[in-house]
Amino acid sequence: MSWARIEDAIQAFKGGGLVIVVDSVDRKDECDLVFAADHATTERMAFVIRHSTGIIYVVAEKDRFEHFGLHPATQSNTDRFLNKAYISTTFLPGSSTGLSAADRAATARALCNRSNKADAFSKPGHMFPVVADPGGVLTRPGHTEAAFDLCRVTGRTPVACISELTHDDGTMVRREDALAFGQRHSIPAITVDQLIEYRRTQVEFPNAPNPDSVPSIRGLDLPTLDGTGLKIAIVSARWNSVVCESLVKAAKEAMEACNVKDIIVEYVAGSYEIPSAAQVLLETGRFDGLICIGCLIKGESMHFEYINEGVTQGVMRLNLDYKVPVVYGILSCLNEDQALARSGLAGSGHNSGTEWGVTCVESCLLKKRYRRVARL
Repeated sequence: MSWARIEDAIQAFKGGGLVIVVDSVDRKDECDLVFAADHATTERMAFVIRHSTGIIYVVAEKDRFEHFGLHPATQSNTDRFLNKAYISTTFLPGSSTGLSAADRAATARALCNRSNKADAFSKPGHMFPVVADPGGVLTRPGHTEAAFDLCRVTGRTPVACISELTHDDGTMVRREDALAFGQRHSIPAITVDQLIEYRRTQVEFPNAPNPDSVPSIRGLDLPTLDGTGLKIAIVSARWNSVVCESLVKAAKEAMEACNVKDIIVEYVAGSYEIPSAAQVLLETGRFDGLICIGCLIKGESMHFEYINEGVTQGVMRLNLDYKVPVVYGILSCLNEDQALARSGLAGSGHNSGTEWGVTCVESCLLKKRYRRVARL
C-alpha cells in the first residue's frame, strides 16, 4: 500500500470528505483524521469520534478564535510541540450536553460563521481550538498546519477539525495501519511532507476566501442550522444541465452540512416544467420544503421573458397554495458567463445553490418553530 496522490486528497477534502494526514517519524509519527469544519455533519463527526481518541480539535487562525471571545488555554505553554491551544468551547444555541456528535458538529460549523456572537460560545466546552501558524506547513510541519493548509488550497472556509486515529485498544495508529484504515474506508492518506512539496509549487491559494466576509454570500451571513429530521425535495431542469447540476450539488451539500439526510432530486426537461412537477411532489404532503432549480439564459426572442414570468408566478403560487417553503432557484441570466459565475463554474467561489440550500432549511425550521408555538 502507498500514499494517495496529493491531488486526490485535495479533491476529496474539497468535496467535504475525510483525509488522513501523517507527520514525520522524527516528529509525532501520528495519523490524524482531518475534515473541513464547514462540512461537519453529525454522521462524519460520529465516525471520527468512534475511530479516534474522541478529542476533536478545531483548527483556525488566531483572529477567528479571539473574534468569538476565546483565549489561550494557558499563559505558560510547556507543550513539547508548542501547540497553541485555546480554551475549549461549545456553541450554545440548540446544544444539549455539547458532547454529542450533533452538538460538536454544530460547534464546528458555528466557528465558520463570523456573524455568531462571542456569548454564543461557552468557555470551557467540548471542542478544542488550536491556532495554526499563518505560514502553514512551510513554517511548522504539523497536523494543525496541514489541516489549515488543506482548507486554504481548496478554497474552503479556513477552519478544520482533526483528531488522532487510535486502535480499539486505545493505542495510537501508525503509518502502515493508517494506510490499511484508509483503504478499508476509502479515505485518502497523505503525509505532511507531500503537502509541503505541494505548497512549494503554489504561489497563492486558489479561490482563497476573504477572511472578513467568510462565509458570507454577497453580504448575507450563512446561519448555523440543524435540520435533523427535515425532508426536502429538489426539482431541477435538465436544460443547461452543466449549470443546473452544479447548483443542485451545492444545494445538497449545504443541506447535508445542516444535518438534513432525507433529500430527493427529481428532474424535468426545462424550467417551464418545474412548477407543475413541484406541485406533484407537494401534493404528497411528504416534504417540509422544496427547491426549484433551473437556468434561463436570454436569447434573441421574447421567449426568455415569457418563460421567466410564467415560472416565477408558478413558484410563487406554490408557496401560497401549499404553505410549504418553496425556494426559487431559477437563474435568470443575460449570457452564459453570468450563468457559469453564479453556479460556481467560473472560479468565482460563489455558487447560488449553497444559498438556496441554507435558505430552504432556515425557512423549514421557522415554520416548524411557529407551528409548535401554535399548538401550545
